[in-house]
Amino acid sequence: MNLSYNIYFSIASVVITIILILIVSLYYSSTNVVNKRYKVFLFATLTMILLDIITVITNDYAHNIPHFLNMFLNGLYFLSGAVVAILFLSYCVSVAFGDNKTDSFRKIITISSAIILGLYGIALFVNNFTGFFFYFDYTKDFAYSPGPIYLLVNLLAVLFTLESFVIFVIKRDRFNKKQIVSTILFYASFFISFFLQLFAFQKVLLSDFGIAIGALIVFFSIETPDYIKLIRTLEELNELKASLEIQVKNRTQELDLEKKLYEELTLETLSSLAQVIDTKDHYTNGHSFRVAAYAKGIAEELGLGYQECEQIYFAGLIHDVGKIGIKEDILTKPGKLTDEEYKIIQSHSSLGGDILKGIKEFPIFEKVARNHHERYDGTGYPDKLKGEEISLEARIVTIADTFDAMTSDRSYRKALTDEYALRELERYKGTQFDPELVDIFIKLYHRYGDSIRNHIDDLSSDIRNKNG
Repeated sequence: MNLSYNIYFSIASVVITIILILIVSLYYSSTNVVNKRYKVFLFATLTMILLDIITVITNDYAHNIPHFLNMFLNGLYFLSGAVVAILFLSYCVSVAFGDNKTDSFRKIITISSAIILGLYGIALFVNNFTGFFFYFDYTKDFAYSPGPIYLLVNLLAVLFTLESFVIFVIKRDRFNKKQIVSTILFYASFFISFFLQLFAFQKVLLSDFGIAIGALIVFFSIETPDYIKLIRTLEELNELKASLEIQVKNRTQELDLEKKLYEELTLETLSSLAQVIDTKDHYTNGHSFRVAAYAKGIAEELGLGYQECEQIYFAGLIHDVGKIGIKEDILTKPGKLTDEEYKIIQSHSSLGGDILKGIKEFPIFEKVARNHHERYDGTGYPDKLKGEEISLEARIVTIADTFDAMTSDRSYRKALTDEYALRELERYKGTQFDPELVDIFIKLYHRYGDSIRNHIDDLSSDIRNKNG
């Protein structure tokens, strides 16, 4: 089907939104007002994206569809965009004011938004007879055409989004650190994709993708579900994914292209997940990206192929995913940990392995997350593996992880020097680390005239070029 707009990004957005709806509906608290507002926002977002896809198809085949129906569908799509913006505004209000329904400011926002939305709905209905916003030109084979005030058709969605941003700025003290980061990234994703579609890629539905990525980012800041339920959800989603892959193999070349887009989206999502992991502890911000870059550099020095180096890079990005299940007050504790707290910290490697074991296409992810704290002499955790019982990828990430940990500020000490860290790697060759890999890392380090920490972009450049 040849369409006037590229809808691949919208299809990927539908997949992301449906997965988020499934997870939030089944396993997240339904009594938390913030979660409830987020869930309603997801349903509205899914409806808007589906309407966007439908109107692209119906507009291209307008000569076969009743005029009133096509006008109605297009009006409904624009109305749904405003509804999505209002519901994100409602989400921000719920974070800022909680469940306090008596707050006068909250009442004013709710009533005024409802009135404005109603007037906008009337304007879209009137457009069916006036064509001020858009119309179908019968002199040009029923072509979808902008009206004299077409640029105003999205104004309400933008205004509601800006209103939510103002509330976020005014009431930012009511947002926790995760909510602040995720909300800022949501706005960035929304406005960048919106203006790219408006001014640079008019024939690509980038705004749908921006909203879906924004919703995914916000997801990581809402109330955490029970861990066992999360594992069960990941297993069920993996079974669903496996079933979909069987169907994809029997589809046309067009669907093969969609699968390729989905795979690229998965890799981009890993980078977003790494950023979320690092925000749990501001002392380790950027840690996952540096570990990934060091690990990839070691793999290249070792002579591994491009695909292997790429997989090691992404495994490094999410090697600490198990920290999602660790309380922040333990991760950021400035003093000495108790024995019980240390055991909880150690559990992040096995938790990470459990979370990632469902990704069958990349078993390296589970191995690295689970075994990056194993020691070469067999005294590590959680499985007491020894020597080459530990996967090569995990042995590589262990060195990258240890070096960055030593040369970064932590909650309980300042960063150590590079020279000290290199001596420690040499000192523990054959006990904690693979001797050959230590030599390779030191060789990699001395390739640069200054600290290797200043060359993260160089080490990961081809990965970013491929996916950027």
